[in-house]
Amino acid sequence: MADEQKTTTPDRTTYTSLNLGRESVDRHPSQQPETLYSSPAQRAALLRTCGGAAILLGIVISLVASAAMVATAPPPVGTVRFGLPQPQAKRSVAGRLRQRLVVDVGTDNFGVVARRYGATAPAPTLLVEPGDTLTVDLQNKLGPEAPGDALMTGLHRPNTTSLHVHGWHVSPREDDVFTLIAPGSSKKYVYHLPQTHPAGTFWYHAHGHGSSSLQAGWMAGALIVHDKDHRRLPPDVVLLMTQVNLVAGKARNYAWASYASGSKLPVVRGKEVSAGSTDGMALALANKLKAPLNASFFAVNGLRIPTLRPPAKAWVRFRLIQAGTNDVLALHLQDEHACETFVVARDGYTLQDPRGDQLTRESPLVLAPGSRADVYVRCSRKTSLKSAFSDELKAYLGSGSDVYSGSIIKIRPTASQVVTKDTDDVSGEDPRFPSTPDIPSLLAATPDRRATLEMVQRGSIVKDGNGYTDYALDVVQGDGSVKVGDVVEWTIVNMHKGAPGEVVPQDTTHPFHLHTNHFQVVATSHGDGVDYSVGDWRDTITLPTPGNVTIRFRASDFDGPSLAHCHIFSHADLGMLHAFSIQPAA
Repeated sequence: MADEQKTTTPDRTTYTSLNLGRESVDRHPSQQPETLYSSPAQRAALLRTCGGAAILLGIVISLVASAAMVATAPPPVGTVRFGLPQPQAKRSVAGRLRQRLVVDVGTDNFGVVARRYGATAPAPTLLVEPGDTLTVDLQNKLGPEAPGDALMTGLHRPNTTSLHVHGWHVSPREDDVFTLIAPGSSKKYVYHLPQTHPAGTFWYHAHGHGSSSLQAGWMAGALIVHDKDHRRLPPDVVLLMTQVNLVAGKARNYAWASYASGSKLPVVRGKEVSAGSTDGMALALANKLKAPLNASFFAVNGLRIPTLRPPAKAWVRFRLIQAGTNDVLALHLQDEHACETFVVARDGYTLQDPRGDQLTRESPLVLAPGSRADVYVRCSRKTSLKSAFSDELKAYLGSGSDVYSGSIIKIRPTASQVVTKDTDDVSGEDPRFPSTPDIPSLLAATPDRRATLEMVQRGSIVKDGNGYTDYALDVVQGDGSVKVGDVVEWTIVNMHKGAPGEVVPQDTTHPFHLHTNHFQVVATSHGDGVDYSVGDWRDTITLPTPGNVTIRFRASDFDGPSLAHCHIFSHADLGMLHAFSIQPAA
């Protein structure tokens, strides 16, 4: 590992918590990375006002740089499992792992110029065990920001970055999404994973408020916390799924983010996106991808509809990571009788009772952006993994929700048994399941604090004479305060509002994600079983439309600034987030 880069911050922009005005402050290059609301007064003002849409945006992060869902680099050479290229894997040694991530711009195998971590996308898979220490040296080599005219509730600062370890229970001071890494700057992140941390599938990604819809889709990689006895389990394969959206051969997500913000900002070198166009960014993909120019698809490990060749009639563990930035996946097997399946974990937490009734058209595996699932699969004949928007899902998620329809991956079992060096178990009549985390249920607990949060979508923001949708995550009952040790109950309401005479948008789901602590689902307005069941532990869930979900979490171990937000990144960029502070125990 190279020596740690010196931390520099060439520029600074802060946003007040009471308005969207900008205050420019020059910083000496030797000073530390910028942190929004770093002073006590700023932090207090932030926490007093973090319920409102504009304020919520004003509080949050202007971090990270990446080119979201339109790009995917050639898979690393020499890393193949069951016929499918895997991201490079880096494993901890003697309880430590150090990884350098360089944020830069490159051209991927789809011909798209994109922000990414170094030479590969997806980024390396990082393999650790409970109690390990992970150090990430993040260097931002993107060019300087251009002056922009965007609101905080829109596209801005596309070359500023930060990092989030999604789903990890570590100190929010370590998982610090509020510190900005400006172009030309660097930062060392050190994460101390507790000895009691559950083993499971997690991921890391860029987390830049205002540009996360451009960034997080391809600046992303898997984080695997292994059981200490993981070798007794079936072999696993990482399936990191990222979304590519095209309209008339152009990158739709760039255009949408720019239109919503009313801004004119360069998002790739030498190119400018404005007024809903993608000038200079036409994608010559028709021949390369064999896809129509009006296309939307999910790439798996950087490939469109790749083929997986697991050993026939042997158990394999799929580590499914939904790294898309917009669409929900509802996964099923095209031939439902080709494979036996067990869903053994969701969002990194092993289920008490593995579920064998999913991955069918009638009961698909629902994966919102940000969520994960570990699935044991044993196939006897060929099939495909697909996603579809059923009538039942429309009744739950809302007909206006974006649910992807199309193929994800082909499954072609091989006759030979393949034994890998990572595992002892490749077949067997009864699969061995991972150990379940020792987490006390909160279903019967008495909450110390309660609050109601509304995820609100309304058309009310006007800029330059153009209106666009306003998104917010508002605390409407209770103060949203949290202390270490508290059992916290939040009821999260998904709704649409509009002033008299306004056209309210179609019903749309909003994936809710909580940093720092997993939560337990304790009630839902639409019954359980579609995406989750009462009692499930998750960090990202879809919300019924319209409807509500009640969750509880224990704010254990760590104090510091934390965050909850919609994991459709464009919605978070436009205001659907809630920053809060976990206060020390009395």
